[in-house]
Amino acid sequence: MPQVKAGEKYYISGKTFMFYEPIQIKEHVEKVFISFGGADPQNYSDRLLSIISKPEYQKYYFVVVLGRAKYNVDALMKFNKYENIEVLYDVSNMPELMSSCDVAVTSRGRTGYELAILGIPAIAMAQNQREEKHGFVCNENGFTYIGLNPTDEIIEGTLKMYLELTKESRMKFHNMLLSHDLRGGRKRVMGLINNL
Repeated sequence: MPQVKAGEKYYISGKTFMFYEPIQIKEHVEKVFISFGGADPQNYSDRLLSIISKPEYQKYYFVVVLGRAKYNVDALMKFNKYENIEVLYDVSNMPELMSSCDVAVTSRGRTGYELAILGIPAIAMAQNQREEKHGFVCNENGFTYIGLNPTDEIIEGTLKMYLELTKESRMKFHNMLLSHDLRGGRKRVMGLINNL
């Protein structure tokens, strides 16, 4: 019977993430990272862009990363006309972009692990039933998980709460995220291979 090893203990991060220290928690949230993986089948990017382009979000800066499989990239690139919104496509240095941000909004896949390595407090939503089962990106681990296909009202309400979180609250999430040894996954997996 083959043994299947899965979950946070065996997560292997991209090598570039190892060169980045966890973020420093600032007094106030200034910059928000938004990314929903390669394809974003629920169009969360589109929904967030229409929320954050409202005048009330002007004092925050948003970096929105679109994945390689997103289909309506040209339409979403038009949001670059807003001074506080930067829409990027198929980015090569994710950890550098993430590290410059204070909080994040993401789906429930690999990006969640990457944000946790950097200690970035994040709101997460599932893209499909399969992602609903991904256990690591959950409230107990320091994320704010709002389910599969939440309404715009829930997305916006949670985003507003995050933008106004005190330094203490964000520090609490930060420490919960960093309490998982995600950087040690590669070593653990190599150990298993070498012991075969």
